[in-house]
Amino acid sequence: MSATTPLAKLRAAVRGPEDPHQQLLALSTIVNTIGMGMFLSAGTIFLIRSAGLSPTAAGIGLTVGSLAGFGAGVVIGDLADRRGSKKVLIGSMLLEAVASVSLLLVHSLWPLLVVAAAAAVGRAGTVSARGAMIGVLAEEGKGARLRTYLRAVTNVGIAVGTIGAAFVLAIDTRAAYVTMILTDTSTFLIAAAILTRLPNFPPTRTPDAEGSAGEKTPRWLALRDRTYLSLTAASSVASLQYFVLVQALPVWIVLRTNAPRWMAAIVLFLGAVIVAATQVPATRSITDPRSAARLLALSGPLFLVAWILMAVAAGPAAWIAVSLLLVGIVVHSLAEVWQAAGTFELSFALAKPEAQGQYQGVMGLGHGLSEAVAPIIVISMCVNWGKPGWIVLAVIVTVAGLVCALIERSWSRSNPPARAAAVAGE
Repeated sequence: MSATTPLAKLRAAVRGPEDPHQQLLALSTIVNTIGMGMFLSAGTIFLIRSAGLSPTAAGIGLTVGSLAGFGAGVVIGDLADRRGSKKVLIGSMLLEAVASVSLLLVHSLWPLLVVAAAAAVGRAGTVSARGAMIGVLAEEGKGARLRTYLRAVTNVGIAVGTIGAAFVLAIDTRAAYVTMILTDTSTFLIAAAILTRLPNFPPTRTPDAEGSAGEKTPRWLALRDRTYLSLTAASSVASLQYFVLVQALPVWIVLRTNAPRWMAAIVLFLGAVIVAATQVPATRSITDPRSAARLLALSGPLFLVAWILMAVAAGPAAWIAVSLLLVGIVVHSLAEVWQAAGTFELSFALAKPEAQGQYQGVMGLGHGLSEAVAPIIVISMCVNWGKPGWIVLAVIVTVAGLVCALIERSWSRSNPPARAAAVAGE
């Protein structure tokens, strides 16, 4: 009997990595992201309901403090390339743990600025150093599958954390919020402890590796790589789609549609579940940069369809609005999976192998800037402008995805050996 049944193929698609080093990285990632999911869902409410800050002070503190992380990822990522990713990643997580537990001492704006700045630097370092480690581990196995699997466990971890945050918000006591913060802190410590079981990976950038015939390459490779900077810019524009779902859609549902208010929470939960469940099987076709670029380009038209459905949900009867929103969130979730996986793969494939940490820092910088301006963009276009704004923003995101695909095509033409190596290595 053939083993290649649809069920066997599905099991193969969702199976985790077999390499023990990759398994440890995946375990550390899912533990880390459980805490992230809790704080993303209830962190701001903790500052208002438990720490005693006003909504304005909480918003200013988190926003201004997070600006400290801009640029830190590039520097810390470069350090991971030169000193080894394991120690830098563990150090960044420990900084995040200190920042997390320090939130229990915050009761005014200035302490929040300090804590938020430390957390932002730690988070930027964690993302960049983990990128450097992924680059090392991916050389030992199937890189595209590993990166897709890590995206999947990230979504699972955030979904679990979101459920935990829901219980905290339901209880709404100081003790519940303190427990949440301590749990968040524990996830950083446990994730770092898991990583101590990994060997010390050698640096990917050393004086001998950088020079040939007495010539040295520039230190800041990523900042001089126009192709990668273009990819960062285009993918940062495309990443606006994340904030449409979490910021614009809930407001749109409550203010512009006849759907019940609880639909604002249902669509977010449903989207998280769909993304977590389909991340690996829906992206198993990614085997090289070209296939990643293809899915990234295809995600744009799906966003267009999804956002048109969400836009026209304003006006009809409640049951029609609910139906349109549910179909829209399903289509949006598939598009998100394709875009996220395609971007993630290209962010590694188009980077110099010896400077993955630095390159991931640059990508994180671009997406951080997008995150900073996203609220005013998505609220202004989708909520204030209305239905035309949804369509225009969808076209912008679609074009950005196509630009990413064109950048990959140009890169593969100018770097045929690199593309051949990527195909062979995957």
